[in-house]
Amino acid sequence: MKKSQLPDKAKELLESGAVLVTGADIIDGVAERIQVYFASDGEAVMDIISKDDLVQNFPDEGVFVLKCSADGKNGEFCRVEMFEGEEDMYFRTDNTHEQSDEFAALPPVSFMETVENICALKLKRM
Repeated sequence: MKKSQLPDKAKELLESGAVLVTGADIIDGVAERIQVYFASDGEAVMDIISKDDLVQNFPDEGVFVLKCSADGKNGEFCRVEMFEGEEDMYFRTDNTHEQSDEFAALPPVSFMETVENICALKLKRM
């Protein structure tokens, strides 16, 4: 899918009730914090949630991550599968049942928070 088509696809997914994951802090194979977007009152809303929050509120409409090509020219939304392991629930996008969380190599939540803080900066005019 071309990069220019991704916002339209994101809108379609959000309007259907799906959740988009844009960042994940994974420590020792376990998701600690997950940055998600979901639809609320006609807008895309971002929140940072725990793994337990996603397990308990996993929507029937699905959870997706944005996976972009290395050159940044195209990408796709990959469905996240949730499955039960021996000791925990796990999330994966690679069609395996390895007992660790995997979100298609998304950046850490802390990186995404820093980017958002940069976007919100008010700078002096030069």
